Amino acid sequence: MQSTVHHKSKSKRHFRNEIKQIHEELAQKEFASTIERLVTKNTCAGVQSLKVNLEPNRVTLTGICESYYVKQLAQQSIMDIAVDREIVNEIAVI
Repeated sequence: MQSTVHHKSKSKRHFRNEIKQIHEELAQKEFASTIERLVTKNTCAGVQSLKVNLEPNRVTLTGICESYYVKQLAQQSIMDIAVDREIVNEIAVI
């Protein structure tokens, strides 16, 4: 009986950890989507092939644009929501 109770407790903990991980993944995806929307809006869709890579302490922007002004706008547009992360702007100007 005791092993059954221990097993159920372990299963509940595992289930809670999985749920927590799913919530964290969804929050990260939503944060990345928000960044993409902000960059698109504030650059008037001036960054082509925009990708946002999130790491614990970093946001990396990649893509292509036609001017350094648009590249800077992309970075400036996310500074208010990425306050606790380094912003790495790898958008290529062509």
